[in-house]
Amino acid sequence: MRRLAEDPEAGMKLVVGPPASGKTTRLLEVAQSFLRQRKRVWWVCLPAQKAYVYRRATQGGAVLGLEVLSTQQLYYRLLAAHLGLKPILTGPGRVALVGEALAEGGPLPQPGEARLFARAIAEAKRHGVEPQQIPAISPEAWRLQRVYARYEELKSSWGRWDYDDFRSAALRLLQEKAEPWHLEADLVVVDGFRELSPLELRFFRALAQRVPLWLGLPQAPYGLAPSQVLPPRATRLQTYRAPNPVSEARWVLRSIKRDLALGLSPLEIAVVAPESRIPALLTLADEYGLPLFDQTAPTAAETPEGRLLLELLELPDYPTPTRLLAIPELVPLGQAALERGLVGLEAVHRLARELGLEAVWASWLARLKPPGEEGASFPLNLPSPGLPPELAWAKELLEALPEVRHSPRRASLMERAREAHRIAHGADFRHWWAALLAETYLLHRPPGGVALLTPNLASGQRWQKLYLTYAVEGGYSTGEQEDYFIPEELRVSLEEALRQAGGVLPRRFLGRDGPLLQELRALADEVVVTYPEASQEGLLEPEPMLVGATPAPLPPLPPASPLEVACGEGYKAPLGPVNLGPARLEDLRYYDECGLRYWAERLEPPSAQPEWWRQWVEALRQAGKLVPARLEALSQRFPQAEGWMRHHYALLGVLSLGYRLVHQGLEVRLDGVVRRGSEAHLYRFVAPHTPPKEAEKEVRRRWSERWAAFYLLSRYPGQIQRVHLWAWPVLGAPVLVYGKPIEKLWGVLKQLQKTAEEVHGHYKTGVVLPKPGYHCRSCRVKDVCREGRRD
Repeated sequence: MRRLAEDPEAGMKLVVGPPASGKTTRLLEVAQSFLRQRKRVWWVCLPAQKAYVYRRATQGGAVLGLEVLSTQQLYYRLLAAHLGLKPILTGPGRVALVGEALAEGGPLPQPGEARLFARAIAEAKRHGVEPQQIPAISPEAWRLQRVYARYEELKSSWGRWDYDDFRSAALRLLQEKAEPWHLEADLVVVDGFRELSPLELRFFRALAQRVPLWLGLPQAPYGLAPSQVLPPRATRLQTYRAPNPVSEARWVLRSIKRDLALGLSPLEIAVVAPESRIPALLTLADEYGLPLFDQTAPTAAETPEGRLLLELLELPDYPTPTRLLAIPELVPLGQAALERGLVGLEAVHRLARELGLEAVWASWLARLKPPGEEGASFPLNLPSPGLPPELAWAKELLEALPEVRHSPRRASLMERAREAHRIAHGADFRHWWAALLAETYLLHRPPGGVALLTPNLASGQRWQKLYLTYAVEGGYSTGEQEDYFIPEELRVSLEEALRQAGGVLPRRFLGRDGPLLQELRALADEVVVTYPEASQEGLLEPEPMLVGATPAPLPPLPPASPLEVACGEGYKAPLGPVNLGPARLEDLRYYDECGLRYWAERLEPPSAQPEWWRQWVEALRQAGKLVPARLEALSQRFPQAEGWMRHHYALLGVLSLGYRLVHQGLEVRLDGVVRRGSEAHLYRFVAPHTPPKEAEKEVRRRWSERWAAFYLLSRYPGQIQRVHLWAWPVLGAPVLVYGKPIEKLWGVLKQLQKTAEEVHGHYKTGVVLPKPGYHCRSCRVKDVCREGRRD
């Protein structure tokens, strides 16, 4: 911790440049300069950009001291350091509290009405507008003023803050708190935003008085002079037209598969699409076998347990086959409704009566209605200490669903029920609970792969190649529209909003579509823009700023899905003879297990550095004999084995190391061999700390030692009468394999010799055929084969 008021570098540096001008690169250089001095850096960006920033920052190696935060996390950090926090009111809680404010002095509102007021209140708070500052120019505007004021009272009595309260409190803290001032970071970098609201800009300017702050924006805000202006950078743009959305989507996925086959990393490719087009792309991605991952944050209603709960809450109003199939006892009714295409209460009532399931259907219908709703079977006087009847019913319903009972999201689902109970009872409680599930956004950490994003999620990031799909008029827009409560003519210009920095509402119509489209064209080094000429609704017009004047038709690409192949069969690698070279016996064992795997793994680049004990074994093999001078050299090179080597030197010193046997084109190399009279002892070194049973099992799997034993016994019958096999864990003691001389297993040895000759014959032909089996699960080259995946 340090006193920031005494920092001579304190101040805000503004870096301005169009998309793809290198703002992030410049800011990373600044951050790296601080990190090299062992200082802490906070990088503030949108939540979707967090993984991208870490990936960019660590391209040259690991970094220490960098932390990527969202603005909300930044406010939280500042307030937590000065003990100024309250519990957070989440998005669903805000809608519920607004609904409670609306219900006072009037009928119970619908969830959609409460959502409309909640968003208007959020916009007002985002610009520092208090309830009394809203112009009461109409009954609805006056109503907003009243609901806003009541919402603040309810929230205050509950002792919570919404998201906008954190921003306002952090700004007040910066403006009002006297010295000394302490902050964990030595530098704050703000990047990845298209624009900042007046309050956000005011906050960062206040923070810049306490700590060095660098800010990157496409355009300089009104009243601020940039410290550095970066020129635009050219990007490669390709535009294509497709006959319809399906052919467009299939071509894009084929092209992505070709990119991956050519060696492009999945993290360097992205697909941007309107949110309505994302489900179709994900469905086709499964067919093409592509690692395409949706980056949009799911709601609680989109999780398996949330979806099931939502189906049950909506079933009493409008039963459908899908909702009926969610209940095991109603599966026959759901299947019959699906076959006949029936939906609705009356139709399902008649079908249940026809199938003799009327009692079961009526029982579930009553069970899915909370207390107070007509036809409910849940007793109002159920003993549930501290719980009202509706919440007791909600708890019992969650307990009855196995998918929910053990889910980590169960507490969140119950919290939505508590919020709904603040407003509604009876049938309205069920409707409100269902609505709040759709307002609950969950923490989303998608796996690495080809990113599928909306324009907002793609903002502030950059890839090597990007596919911009469905580029039709209206497909990509910021959605500027007039407010329901405050008309555009009563709002002020952006310059005036920035000058006042709070207490006013800026205009909504600022022509933001142009900068958005310009940004989309510059999100990658290579941008491929596609659009469909028509859909089921009719002809579609391309977006001129994205597509240009003369888009070309989609170029042909080879098939990338089994359904695109005429014969309908999956891809099968062409398998011709290859030159496999000379064979050692262990090569034959691997080849016999799966010829294609053996051949393909030989083409893989060698690992960077083998384990130390493998290097030690290789050094012993090259030595031939462990003489004292060699022992000293190995002790210096492998100090971890020095004491062990000296302890076992009496045995190690007499072994013939790296012993080589060649017979009829077959080669065997043994780690260590020693002959004592008519007995031969063969040693195989295994990994350190291998348990005796595992060490013995490992040597038993091998062919080399057993084949060598058969060779010695059959080639020198008078001189070698017994052979012992030993597994020797490095840093451990030798373990006798089989617990007896190997000649006792003469039949097994003879069969191994015969098998080795047969496999060697196939090996010399150079034929590599796949042999599916359990080993396919651990195969590193199964994507080359595909044989193990075929039906």
